[in-house]
Amino acid sequence: MSHHNTIFSQILKLVPRHEFNMLAKKHDGSRRSDAMNRWTQFVAMSTAQLVGRASLRDIETTIASQKHLSYHLGSGSVKRTSLSRSNQRLSSTFFEDLFVKLYSRCQSSAPKHKFKFKQKLFSLDGSLIDVSLKVFPQANYNRMKAAFKLHVGLDHDGLIPAFVAVTRGKVGDQTQAKLMNFPKGSVLVFDRGYMDYKW
Repeated sequence: MSHHNTIFSQILKLVPRHEFNMLAKKHDGSRRSDAMNRWTQFVAMSTAQLVGRASLRDIETTIASQKHLSYHLGSGSVKRTSLSRSNQRLSSTFFEDLFVKLYSRCQSSAPKHKFKFKQKLFSLDGSLIDVSLKVFPQANYNRMKAAFKLHVGLDHDGLIPAFVAVTRGKVGDQTQAKLMNFPKGSVLVFDRGYMDYKW
């Protein structure tokens, strides 16, 4: 039977598996042979993000409906209980380290911006990420919902994020922006949420 690469498998090829596996070994050590491995967890969570799945059951059903693709993605089967256990027990610092590795690869091949500025140009913005109030009571935003906030400083050299932070939803945009270490003389573009004349 002939095989055709899916767009998803082509996206996953951008993640160097050798470096991924070395990071997994560093963070997780040796694990039971029947435990969900990092790559399967990563494929499952990437699927959830790309196709907008809202629950573990949704993720399990989506992946089960395309079982024939799992072999070509290099992932194992996904059960919601195993995925839940992996998400709870495996350290999130693994993904921070993975981000740093991927980010350095992006920086080395990113094109320079065409604006006529002598200094670095950054765009700043913050976006709310709605989450369940029952699951994340510590992130209460108002009486109706909970939320975290994603703060991003976009470097226009290559259009890749230079600064990223996740905070509780009520944290002000300017509060987080003041923690970002911009090069001297940088040009910053932002909306009214960052307005602070002293800054």
